[in-house]
Amino acid sequence: ECGNFDSFNFVSGLALPPNVPTNSPTNSPTRTPLPTPDDETTACIISPKITCEVLNGGGLLFCNNIAPPVSQECTSGGFPRELEFAYRGGGCTNNLFECSGSADLDEVWITILSDAQNVLWNQLTEKDSYLDLRGIDASMLVTVSTVRNGRVGRELQSMIINTTCTDESNLILKDFFGALELVEFTNVNENGLASLNAAVARVRMTYEVGLEQGTSIRASIDGGVSVGGISSNPRTNIYGAAPDLLGPRDTYRFGEDLFIIDLIDGGRDVDYAFELNVTAESAQAVLQCDASTTFSFIIP
Repeated sequence: ECGNFDSFNFVSGLALPPNVPTNSPTNSPTRTPLPTPDDETTACIISPKITCEVLNGGGLLFCNNIAPPVSQECTSGGFPRELEFAYRGGGCTNNLFECSGSADLDEVWITILSDAQNVLWNQLTEKDSYLDLRGIDASMLVTVSTVRNGRVGRELQSMIINTTCTDESNLILKDFFGALELVEFTNVNENGLASLNAAVARVRMTYEVGLEQGTSIRASIDGGVSVGGISSNPRTNIYGAAPDLLGPRDTYRFGEDLFIIDLIDGGRDVDYAFELNVTAESAQAVLQCDASTTFSFIIP
């Protein structure tokens, strides 16, 4: 028996000379801190805020891109990614595969099952509320019932809706399917890009106020006035005083407005403008610090 062993190693780089001194870190530059404002002599600075949100559209619709639908009928083939209906009430319509009964109560229980028996909706539903449905396939069974003790009661209407994006399905915006009105659909093209088509935009405007960032003088909010909507016919809301003083980390919410904008029959080049005026004074010095802000968008 015989064997052998060999090894080789080396160190790369240049070795440091002995006794290399270690330098201490450089001190950060110093500056004189800003003086703390005197609560007794300094006015507050407030920052009103208007927030615009679109409640429908599945994350594809924002206040800066609200526009009429490119298509009013889903004929792209395949299944839509999303359908949205509004419960309006009514009897059977001739665009349904099957239908029986009628539903017109202000409060009903709606259950919707896909062709694959997936539950798309199953809850108490008030009139004029919206049903955003995902997981669409070839068809769906819709059952509208009374509400009994907070749960499903007696059946009022049952129908089958064809939900394939073809001419035969008649998935046309603003058309009724029994007690439901189609108000939105989202389809996907051959490149996988989603295309939203909505008959309405549900826009929520929220009115708030806080201190200007970087300031600390507390404010007493005396009240506010919001004016907004279609420029030619705005709404006015008057808000009372805030119950507590407004500090650096506080936000006071006055309220909100909801606008249902018709994107098919509501007109073109419609301006929506909003303004929030807030009256306030510093908590200690009692110096006025009123402020205002604006927001606008247009339906092309």
